[in-house]
Amino acid sequence: MKRSVFFVSIVSVLAAAAATGSIGAVTVRTQKAADTYQSQCAKCHGHDGKGIESLPGMPNFTDASWQAKHTDKELSDSISGGKGIMPPYKDKLSGGEITALVKYVRAFAGGAKGKKK
Repeated sequence: MKRSVFFVSIVSVLAAAAATGSIGAVTVRTQKAADTYQSQCAKCHGHDGKGIESLPGMPNFTDASWQAKHTDKELSDSISGGKGIMPPYKDKLSGGEITALVKYVRAFAGGAKGKKK
């Protein structure tokens, strides 16, 4: 009985999410962020997020301590306005795309979260 109630509950949640498009939207947003990272960011930050060794000062996105030291706002501001040799992307990416890219960068450290400010 408990299993069937659980199963029906899960199916109902998934059906509701699918009906509203939220599952598809999250998948599309995540894939778009991955594509954007690979096409725009990986050339300096590395496909694996560890940074290109020949470029001094590139952060290692897989380092949880680096992630913890930087807020989502700092990452968003760096993407939007540029930083050092990194060009600004505010005219190339929407606010939602930048937010998705910040989440994608966070995933390199296994979902490590920086301060939210």
